[in-house]
Amino acid sequence: MDFIGFPGVPLPIYITNRSHIFISATVKAVLTFTAISVAALLQACSESPQPITAENIKTVSVREIDNVDYFEAIQLPGITDTKSQSQLSFGVDGTVSSVRVDIGTQVHAGDMMASLDQEPYRLALENARSESERARVTFEEAKKNYERLTSLRARNLASAQDLDASKSTYENARASLRDTQSRVRLAERDLSKTVINAPYDGMVSGRRIEPFEEVTANQVAFTFDGAGAGIVESSVPETLAMRLQNRNDPEISVNHRGRSFRASVAHLSRRANEGLDFPVKLQIDATDEELPSPGLVVSVTYRIPEEGNIALVPHGAVVVAPVDGAPFIYRYDQETGTVSRTRVTIINSGTQGYWVKNDLTNGDLYVAAGAAFISDGQRVRPTGADQ
Repeated sequence: MDFIGFPGVPLPIYITNRSHIFISATVKAVLTFTAISVAALLQACSESPQPITAENIKTVSVREIDNVDYFEAIQLPGITDTKSQSQLSFGVDGTVSSVRVDIGTQVHAGDMMASLDQEPYRLALENARSESERARVTFEEAKKNYERLTSLRARNLASAQDLDASKSTYENARASLRDTQSRVRLAERDLSKTVINAPYDGMVSGRRIEPFEEVTANQVAFTFDGAGAGIVESSVPETLAMRLQNRNDPEISVNHRGRSFRASVAHLSRRANEGLDFPVKLQIDATDEELPSPGLVVSVTYRIPEEGNIALVPHGAVVVAPVDGAPFIYRYDQETGTVSRTRVTIINSGTQGYWVKNDLTNGDLYVAAGAAFISDGQRVRPTGADQ
């Protein structure tokens, strides 16, 4: 009986002449798997990395950046007014004698608008003048007597007591004359207050008196709007007020019923209304015929220029960083064919895209569409470029 020994096998396997023993199937499978694995490993080590081909370079839309002058438009309501507005009244009590104007009447400076019954005030003036004339005569007599006694006293022909009495009479007469003259001027003034005259060119916007009506002094008779440059009264929030104070060239327009007028800041308050907004008066640059009527609600548009490079880019060009939420676009480098992130600030959004502040210059290329499907440093192919 012969035997064959295998390394690593502790016991020999005996083979007889009448029977055959083969190696088990399990040993064969192990040997086969080991051989295949070694061959695959050797083949993998000998291969080079797979090259980048046209099939794995993404196609994107690329455009040139076009920075423009951008204005932030803010719309707020306002009310038209006139540069000069007055409430006119009689300066004395009386009965309305005549009313010559009504609402909407255009008048010129000095035109009579209404008057009171003047007879009581004419009589008072005549009486004051009569008293003043009597006081003047008394004063002239006292003056002459005082001058005569002064001359006599100088020659020692009149006593000191007579001169003092004459002087006292003279001074009293002079004071009485001045008093009556003041009464004349007051009576003349009262008579003039029985008439309302237009203080300047303008239009009657309100009438509150009727003929034969009893009125009192300073009772409002007319509301009067002066002609001239139109005014819009409005208010602005604190942020806009600060920008109006710091800039001398904001573009302001007043819009009403399809018409637009240029305007400028006439007055800007430094004090807020109840801590909310700041009153502002705008002056409309237009002729009197073109101005909207006072008291109308209008729309005021403030166009504030934005500093820096501002461009309109499509919505698909802007990507938001997942970590800090900062928006960016991809700049495209023609030489390398790669893209790189460029931070932007979104100023405004519209139907056509985002207005963004950026660090690019006109002519620089950026990815306008497909930016959400690429990454920083990736190679891309512009739409329409050769394969």
